[in-house]
Amino acid sequence: MKTIELNAATWKTTDDFYDAFFKAVGAPDWHGRNFNALRDSIVTGRINQVELPYTVHIFEVGKAPSEVKALVMDFCTLIKEFHDEGYEVDVVCSVSTSGLTSDR
Repeated sequence: MKTIELNAATWKTTDDFYDAFFKAVGAPDWHGRNFNALRDSIVTGRINQVELPYTVHIFEVGKAPSEVKALVMDFCTLIKEFHDEGYEVDVVCSVSTSGLTSDR
């Protein structure tokens, strides 16, 4: 399974998260910045250049501002829901490079 690594240490806004994720999966410029759009592109597919299966590893979340941390943790919950629904996607969200807050 492919691993997509995202480093949250320099993210200052929620747009920084979306920019990093969209770049990593090769999302089109018109991709929506909300969880409904993420469901469409990740689960339904044929939108992003990188398709399932993959694992998203987001590390250094502890260095991000609280608004960004909240979005990232909600994103991790969303990806876990997709996984639990049987889709070949998983997520690891780490406070630092070694301390995990959420994993599968």
